[in-house]
Amino acid sequence: MITKIAVAVNKNDVIWYGHFGISPYFLVYDREGKLSDKRINPHGAGNAVQHHDNPKLIIELLNDCNVFVGKRMGDKSKNKLVEKFNIKTILTEESKPEVFIKNFLAQYKNGKQ
Repeated sequence: MITKIAVAVNKNDVIWYGHFGISPYFLVYDREGKLSDKRINPHGAGNAVQHHDNPKLIIELLNDCNVFVGKRMGDKSKNKLVEKFNIKTILTEESKPEVFIKNFLAQYKNGKQ
């Protein structure tokens, strides 16, 4: 079951083109698709970037989310998130978070995710 969905975005709320863990912000949506929060990533680009291959740093920031969405994510981190933390990871080519969320939740509710 989905708790919340974290989408990696830039300052203009466009899905971040780089690795999920160093996106400047995260938009957090509830399981109904409603935007509930925008969080600054203290480990992200333009900040005090820490090693982005450590998923625990992002899990602490997004501890209420169990779906992570971005354009890029390292295989090692994706595997850790799925296997150790039961977090679904999704890579997308979509640029608009609201479009992604709408399509994802429609597929999820139809049992296709």
